[in-house]
Amino acid sequence: MPAMPPARRLDADTRREQILNAAQALFIERGFEGVAMTDVARALGTSRPTVYTYFTSTTDMLGALLEARLPALWARLRPVLEAGQGRDPAAVDYAAIHAALLQERDLLLLMHSGGGPTFREQRRHFLDQLATRLAPYRPAPSAGDTGALVIITLLLEAVAVEALRHPENTPPALHQTLPVFISGGLDALRGRPE
Repeated sequence: MPAMPPARRLDADTRREQILNAAQALFIERGFEGVAMTDVARALGTSRPTVYTYFTSTTDMLGALLEARLPALWARLRPVLEAGQGRDPAAVDYAAIHAALLQERDLLLLMHSGGGPTFREQRRHFLDQLATRLAPYRPAPSAGDTGALVIITLLLEAVAVEALRHPENTPPALHQTLPVFISGGLDALRGRPE
């Protein structure tokens, strides 16, 4: 009987990515506050010390996940936002923004997987980074205050998360309804007294 070749050790980057993927799946399934380092180790079939070699806590994992996932979201949103830059807010393709958000299913569900103070702080930091990147593409200044894009982004994100969690309750015409709703809100902001 030939000898079995020795098991190949994973390189550090591969092991780190495995840990992050397992943590993300657990955060989405159980909620951020319901996951301990032991759970991540168990999901991978490894030891806690191995997990601690790469991350100091689940909070550290969450931060790494959000930081790693932001570029993919930005890559999806950038072309849509650049196409509408400086245009009348009514001409911005909010349905395309919503569709881009839906493509980042795991990220959206991850961002809504916790509610404790640590999680809220991480999510706020992530949204601040996103708002900073989106600032040059916000609706035209005539649309009202500079928070309009942040509100629109949060609305689109919330609707996308609801659609992902409960597709059976999502109306088929949602992509047509959202732009009308957002444009109406921006029109109301434009008409607001200074």
